[in-house]
Parts: sequence; structure tokens; C-alpha cells
Amino acid sequence: MNILNLNEMFELYGNVKDDLKFLIASDVRSKILISLKDGSKNLGHLRREIHLSSSTILHGMYQLEKKEYIFRESGNYSLSQTGEIAAGKLMDLMKSINSLNRCKDLFLNHEIGCIPSYLLKDIGFLNRATIIKSTSTEMTKHHTILSQLLAGTKNFKQLSSVFFPQSAHLLLESMENNGEVHLLFTEEILDKLSETAGQENIERWVSSENLKLGIIPDNTKISFTMADDFIILGLFSMDGIYDQNIFLKSDDHESLFWGKCLFKHYMKNSTEFRP
Repeated sequence: MNILNLNEMFELYGNVKDDLKFLIASDVRSKILISLKDGSKNLGHLRREIHLSSSTILHGMYQLEKKEYIFRESGNYSLSQTGEIAAGKLMDLMKSINSLNRCKDLFLNHEIGCIPSYLLKDIGFLNRATIIKSTSTEMTKHHTILSQLLAGTKNFKQLSSVFFPQSAHLLLESMENNGEVHLLFTEEILDKLSETAGQENIERWVSSENLKLGIIPDNTKISFTMADDFIILGLFSMDGIYDQNIFLKSDDHESLFWGKCLFKHYMKNSTEFRP
């Protein structure tokens, strides 16, 4: 970001800071917007949902009506077009902050440059993710959980610049069950996989189109696995070493969509392997 952009952002903040405060500084206004995002409601319905007095809600309504975020029609309150957008952005902000709080230990002191900026902006999609840490009695928790998850599926995608011996075993198992696997590895990891699973097997599976292989740049720093019903994400520490002690797991539809976008990003920037 250059100095001109910084100045523009500072000026922009000055222009909108009162509007930001308006949206987030009042529990009443925020809850009204969130509630009405679900559809038009009357005062009684809002009172039951928000658990506040009619007078308190009506005061918030009056403030929102002045901003033209809501309007009243036949005793029901609804979001205006601008209110619809404002409520959506408020909910996005809430989910993003919640994601940062939930995933703080994974992101802090780890390399996040491997995640495209537009997906960092959409970090709220990981709002329901769980952070799992290894313990002194369970140092291989990442491999254990991944193996358990993949045991129930024969189709999966993996993006990695880290080699896990279990990957070769899972790949063999999936191929024996006529699974469909898409792997995006660095050349070094691909060589290690070929050495472990057998070069002839790799070539045979690629030829049969059960296995798709792509080569990603050597400086990629990530480990990511996804199937139809889960994603698992691991990152490198700032010292360049992969951190096996902490990873993200999620299975809700927003996380799955986010994971698909992440894999697609790397797929577009990979080189297809041909035997």
C-alpha cells in the first residue's frame, strides 16, 4: 500500500467513522438489523426475538428509520435496500472477527501469505471452524484425525508442501476402491510420494484418470486437505517449519466453499503432471 492509498484510507475512515459507530455501538440497532435480515416483522415479533422492551426497540427503530435503513408498512418493519446491504456487512464483520478469535492461535506467528488476499478478506467463512492442538500424549493428532476422516471417503483433494507418510497409504487405499483423488504437490513432495507409493502405480492411476496430479511452486507453504464434508488446514511457522501441533478443521457449508476456492486458486496456478 503506497502513501497515497494510506492517505485515502485515513480520509475514508474520517468520512465513515460515525456510520461505523452507528452500526456497531448499539446492541439494539444491531439486533434489529440482524433480526430483520431474516424478513419483515412486527413489533411483537421483534420484542420476542431481541428480548427488549417495546420502548427501547422503538427508539432504535426511529434511529434506523432516520438513516433509511428500515421502513414501516402495515404495522411491519422491513429493511430498505441500503439496510439489507448494511445488515449483511455487519454480519460479515461479526463472523470475520469471530473467525479471527477462534483461529487466532493458528494465524498468529504463522505464514498466512499462502492464503490469497481475497480469501483472507472472506475469513468469516471459517466462523464455525475448530482449532485442534496436539498434546504431549498425542503428538500425531493431525495424522490421526485426518486418517479417521478419510477412512469414510474415497474421494479427496490435497494441497501440500509437506510429506506425510500416511498420504501414500491413504492414496493406495483410495485407488484400490476406485476413488477420485486430486493432489497438488511441490516437486519434492511428489517425488517422495512416487518413491513411497511406486512410480508405476502413480503413472497408472493418472492414466486411468482416477488420480489428478498438479505441481505447485517450491516456495508454497501450506498443508490443506478437503473432501465432500470437511476441510483441514495447517500452516508453517514464521521460521519456515511446518507446525504439526495445530491445525484447523471444519465441516460446515461456508467452510467447504472457502476450501474449494482455496484449492481452485492453487489448481489454476499449478502445472499438470503427465506420465
